[in-house]
Amino acid sequence: MKLWNRAAVALKDGPSLIAADDILTAAVVKATSHDELSIDTESAQFIYRHVLSSPSSLKHLVSLISSRVKRTRSWAVALKGLMLMHGFFLCKTTVAESIGRLPFDLSSFGEGSSRIMSKSGGFNLFVRAYFAFLDRRSILFHDGNRHRYNEESSVLIRLVIIRKMQIIVDSLIRIKPIGENMNIPLINEAMENVISEIMEIYGWICRRIAEVLPNVHSKIGKTEADLALKIVSKSTKQGGELKKYFEFCKDLGVSNAQEIPNFVRIPEADVIHLDELVRTSEIDSCEEGVERTEIVVEEEEEEIETKPELVSDLITLDQAPASPPRVVVVDIPDLISF
Repeated sequence: MKLWNRAAVALKDGPSLIAADDILTAAVVKATSHDELSIDTESAQFIYRHVLSSPSSLKHLVSLISSRVKRTRSWAVALKGLMLMHGFFLCKTTVAESIGRLPFDLSSFGEGSSRIMSKSGGFNLFVRAYFAFLDRRSILFHDGNRHRYNEESSVLIRLVIIRKMQIIVDSLIRIKPIGENMNIPLINEAMENVISEIMEIYGWICRRIAEVLPNVHSKIGKTEADLALKIVSKSTKQGGELKKYFEFCKDLGVSNAQEIPNFVRIPEADVIHLDELVRTSEIDSCEEGVERTEIVVEEEEEEIETKPELVSDLITLDQAPASPPRVVVVDIPDLISF
């Protein structure tokens, strides 16, 4: 069976390898092969090392991956392309922030085929969920005109960015393999990427909540208090969802989900305090109220839509030494403990 699989993969990828006119193109073909049983880690690591040493090559690599993914009907090729793109963020090369909206669309991948639980139906759903997350993440971290999260940012801007990051976590926990036939090494490796991203982003969210909540007081506007309450409520709900998600991944055998974090709840007194602020705070002026409402409405609309709209905010997560992905770097946040 393995011999037959290798022969089939060679038949499908052979022409592309023959046509490859440089070592990077060949590496992309190998890293996004039609092999559904495994991934060419060596080629992927070569690509990441190349980007880290030569950031200007990212644009060419993204074009190569996009060309490969756009014309495929293979879930394995599509997923490997997404994982390769995701790796640019996981290895913390800042040039990845220039990507923005992904140059391909997999939001309806596989929908043209039979929807009645075909053999690849679960894999197609997995690809679509992974794409939805990665496209939203890439847009949010885009380095165009944006608001940065820093000490000089207004409380409202910081709250809006935190809320957007919570939406990213929601899109991550929608990535789930369904069906026993999906318990294969390639899917497990994709899930390791997902867990790494969850720990990174959720940790960032928790630290920022701890930073910004003391600045939400009686002198702040109702808009800020209302958004802070929404963030705190979502954090409590999301903690429970993440615990279930980690338990699911642990049972699945995902290596970096074997130790489930204790997602600590925000004290009820803080929630009550924010609720009181929402009920009693008044907006300083009608003009300011309109401007602030527009910012929050933009964030709420983004959460509702199935396809993410262009978002100009850039969030820079706490940087770790650049290295190829696969190594999970977790900075334990204030609201998570093991």
